[in-house]
Amino acid sequence: MLGVDDRLVTDGTMKWVRVGLISGLATIPATIVLYIVLGMAVDAAYAQYLLTYGGEWAGKGITVQAGNLVISYMPWLIALVLVKAALSWLFRTGQFRASSEAKLNVRDRIYKQVVSLGPGILGKRRTGEIANTATEGVEYLDYYFSVYFVQVWVAIAIPFFLCAAIFWIDPIVGWWMLAGVPLTPLFVGSSAKGFRRISGTNEEVKNHNSAQYLDSVQGMSTLKMFNEAERRGVQIQNDNEIQRKATMKLLLVAQVQFVFLELGFALFSTAVAMVVSLYRLSNGFMTPGEAVAVVLLSLEFSRTLLLIGEFFFAGALGREVAASIVKFLNEKAPVKSTDSNKRAAEQGQAVGIELKDVTFTYPGATEPAIHNLSMSITPGETIALIGKSGSGKTTVTNLLLRTLDPDSGQITYDGIPEEELSLEWIREQIGLVPQDPFLFYGTIRDNLTMAKEDATDEELMAAITAAELKGFIDASPDGLETKVGDQGMALSGGQAQRLAIARALLKDAPLVILDEPTSQIDVETEALLNRALGRLCENKTVLLIAHRLSTIEQADRIIVMDQGGLAESGTKEALIAQGGIYASMLQTKHDIEQAAAAAV
Repeated sequence: MLGVDDRLVTDGTMKWVRVGLISGLATIPATIVLYIVLGMAVDAAYAQYLLTYGGEWAGKGITVQAGNLVISYMPWLIALVLVKAALSWLFRTGQFRASSEAKLNVRDRIYKQVVSLGPGILGKRRTGEIANTATEGVEYLDYYFSVYFVQVWVAIAIPFFLCAAIFWIDPIVGWWMLAGVPLTPLFVGSSAKGFRRISGTNEEVKNHNSAQYLDSVQGMSTLKMFNEAERRGVQIQNDNEIQRKATMKLLLVAQVQFVFLELGFALFSTAVAMVVSLYRLSNGFMTPGEAVAVVLLSLEFSRTLLLIGEFFFAGALGREVAASIVKFLNEKAPVKSTDSNKRAAEQGQAVGIELKDVTFTYPGATEPAIHNLSMSITPGETIALIGKSGSGKTTVTNLLLRTLDPDSGQITYDGIPEEELSLEWIREQIGLVPQDPFLFYGTIRDNLTMAKEDATDEELMAAITAAELKGFIDASPDGLETKVGDQGMALSGGQAQRLAIARALLKDAPLVILDEPTSQIDVETEALLNRALGRLCENKTVLLIAHRLSTIEQADRIIVMDQGGLAESGTKEALIAQGGIYASMLQTKHDIEQAAAAAV
């Protein structure tokens, strides 16, 4: 509709578009009537002047009666000015309310698409590009909806109304004005292709630069550690120069259009109307009031020419942004949406999970991340999932959380296929403690209540105590209101991990997934974490994704993954007896420890 995808507009948007369109179109006849009445007032004043001071008008007969301008026409002029002002206010209000409705809708859709795609897909995308599209990119839609949507139709209608009015006043002037109308769209259209190409390049460059800047801010410690901050700064400066050149090309096209449209067509059309009107007036074919009305109407004509250039510029920018947003919205969600409210078990009750011949391939990848994987998780069991990097362990986690759907095969909960179950219920069953937990900017309370919104202070402190974080809270002046910083940067690695454990304790899900939460901390902190993890995993089903063999010795069963498939499964003793991958990993670990001991 009107050149954009229907998903980018809402009923509210269209309501205000209609308000703006109707009031914008109504402004045209109101303006025409205002100028004609003003012309009649001029004729009446001139006729009164001739009566008062003597003289004779030899030209076209003045049809209005001579009289006092203030008494006869001022009330009408004031009323018409007020009507025009009210319609103009409605016109602008409609435009910008439509723009506001559209921007809110687009940002909401982008967020829902981000949620729909999930971490399994977005983890391979640049966050800065998505953020720039949702912020600055959507702001460009302001011009698109506030200028293009309504102005395009008003600008198309104005020449017809004005030509009809001028023809009614004087056909000769009307023909002169009509002759220049086709030149503007022809000129604008001739530059459209190049302008769209430049604006498309500009949008890509801006998204890239936003992502580079965000990466640099988030990775500042790494840049400083490797003394790469200066080189990165030069790279950003070069990228900004590319963006500056692309922006200047856009401005060049816009300024060329401004020169031709305003200094060329607009002023030329007004000058033509004035010259022809004066010529017709001097030869007696028009009255003074008619000449004034035609000149004023010609100014509206020139304003229309400027509007054409303006809405084209806004439309070209907006179309590129809209195209990139629509492309993002068209990305296929990795999880099929269902409206099911079915639950396999009551809240907090342990469930059995089974993967049957599951295969999954990431978009754009040539090889599946996992293929023909079959495994089961029995309630109350602790399973260690190990394997080399890239063997598919993280993909299994995303499949269990249902942020990804398998390409083939099936995942069941207590024998019920996951697609038949409520998505919210599935995620309620799992408490995740990742290797690098994400903490939102805000307070400790804010991050904890994500797990349980209505949690009391007693419940929060119980979870904090169980997670071995009470000492830190007691030592902090703000207690639960302590700020964690951006992505938890105000906390140490161990504190962030224990806060993530407290959050999982508060959720109290029957299945706990631990993605090597102790791999990047010191021995003393590891002891605290292990006590906290012990409390978290009491009477729970546990899936431990392990990278260090020392962390899996207490597992009831070990599953070894290799190249996306299940290579081995069994108890520690059974796998050692098999002499396979796990036994080889243990032997390698033993050899490294012996070599280290010998070196000492």
